[in-house]
Parts: sequence; C-alpha cells; structure tokens
Amino acid sequence: MDLKEFKKSIQKDKGKGSIIDAIEKQSYGNVIPCTSFSLKNALGIGGFAKRKIYTIDGDLSAGKSTTAYDVIGQCQKVYNEECLLIDKEDSYTTEYGKLLGVNNNMLTIISPHTQEDMYDVILKALESNLFGVIVVDSVTAFAPSARFEGSVVMGVEAKVNSDKMRLVTDAIAKSNTCLILIQQTREKMGGMGDPTTVNGGKAIPFYASVRIRITRSEIDRENMQNVMKFTIIKNKLAPPFKVGTVVYKWNKGFDFSSEVAQLAIEFGIIPKEGNTYFPPKSDMKFVGKKKLIEHLDNNPEYTKEVIEPLVLETLKNSESLRIEETAENELS
Repeated sequence: MDLKEFKKSIQKDKGKGSIIDAIEKQSYGNVIPCTSFSLKNALGIGGFAKRKIYTIDGDLSAGKSTTAYDVIGQCQKVYNEECLLIDKEDSYTTEYGKLLGVNNNMLTIISPHTQEDMYDVILKALESNLFGVIVVDSVTAFAPSARFEGSVVMGVEAKVNSDKMRLVTDAIAKSNTCLILIQQTREKMGGMGDPTTVNGGKAIPFYASVRIRITRSEIDRENMQNVMKFTIIKNKLAPPFKVGTVVYKWNKGFDFSSEVAQLAIEFGIIPKEGNTYFPPKSDMKFVGKKKLIEHLDNNPEYTKEVIEPLVLETLKNSESLRIEETAENELS
C-alpha cells in the first residue's frame, strides 16, 4: 500500500474531511479584535480567534465579564454576526452592554438550568453556526443535575466537564465561532506554586487554546476607575505568558486614550523630560500624564491619525514584552 492508497482508504473508512492537507491547514479562524491595545499585544494575534476555546478567570470584579462583552461588541461591529450569551449569573444589563459597544438587537441571552443543559446549548449553538461568539458567564455558576438530586459525591462537576468538553472541542473545530468560558478562581488547599485554581477539574483548562487571567491591581474611587492586569497563562496560538495593563473606567469602559498614551510613552513615541510630555507633530507640551491623556481624549482626530498608527506599528513589529508598569504609574 502506497501513501495515495492509504489516504484513500482512511477517507473511505472515516469519512470526508478526515484527511487534512498540511500545507493548507490553518490553526485558527478569523480574528475578532478587542478594544484594549494591551490585550491585543498580549494575545499575540490581535484578538480572539474563531474556532478556538478561551477561558477568562481571575479576581472578583476584576473585569472578566467586561472583557467578554467587549469581544461580543467587536464581533458584531466587525463581522455583523449574532452572538450568544449564556448568562447564569444574571449579570448582563442592556445599559451596560451598550456602554461596551454591544448591539442588543444582535444578542441572544439564554440561562440554562444545569451544567448538562449548558453544554447542550453550547453544542447546539456550535452545530447551528449561527453565532460569531458564545460567552458562558460563568461555568462556575452551573451545578450538575446530580446536585439538584441531593448528591454529595465529590468531583461530579469535573466528570461532566471532562465528558462534555471532548464533544465541544470536536464541534468548535468545525464551526465559525469563538467560545469564551468565564471561571472564578479559588484558593488552592495546600500544595506549592500558584496558590489559585479554578473549580470543575482540569478538563476546561486542558482543552482551552488560550487562558487569560485578569487581576484588579488598583482601585481609584475618586476617578471611578481601576487598573486591569491581563496575563496570558496559556497560549497555543502565539508565545504565552505575556502581560498587559489597561485602565477601566466604571462609567465608560476601557479607557482608550489612557492606554494609547501609556503605550506611546513606553515605546518612546511621546518623548518626555521629567514629568513633561511632548506629543509628536505638535507644538504643545503637557506637565503630568493626566493632562496628556485629557488632550488625547479631547482631540480624537489627532489621537487616531497621529498617535494610534504609530502605536499599532510599534506593537506589530515588537518582539519583546511590554514594560510592566505599576498601578500607581498607570493612574498618576
């Protein structure tokens, strides 16, 4: 039997599509951009890829749902596609979605009862290929049917995840959908290394292509904002363990001007002497980062036409990690 006969035999026995051309093989589908420059840089491919599974975990109120809603809004904007939110925590509101750019007319919200029901909805949605993004908020909030029947056996959630994630992995590879699973972190009992873990066993972290951990590093109540820190703790699509920070305003969403200013300063696009900043192609100078950010915020055309292209070009050509700034510097 030669190679041609072998391939013909496999395709006959296992069905059409079982033989994949290595030259034409693509590791992921279209990329959904995200608002945050830092997250784009940390992810390595510019956003969230379709046909892949992402997990977002982290601190309480760190911005996990906010990040997922931003991806929904960008998918609707860029690809004009319907999105699905499996909202077990009942956390989504129309007003908050609009704030983050979500088109509520193109969003379907479902709240299944059990963990098994959640996976049934995911599988049907993937097979339908109707949705550009599916977000589960959150996996942790779902209990398996055995819990409602009074079972106290340990590891039931992990068993369900292990059984169902195999099916999800197969289904998403044939879809045009990005699946985002939100999980809460828990303190690990004993052991060494990372003191935090996620509940529900290791199946979801194992099958995920990218895992994003979000921590809230600083809160500024006066200016109604906090700093979100992203760490890519697993990445099968680009180099892992990259980090990024972004300022999130509670009444506005991701602070675009603040992040562009921070990156422009780090990359030397906006030179500074002491605490004085000198924006390019401008005769103006600003004492203090806040004054600079206000200028960029009040002059969106200048920011978009001058600063943003330079930041994007630098990020595109940069091989190294971002300089990690402290929360105090981000907010000063």
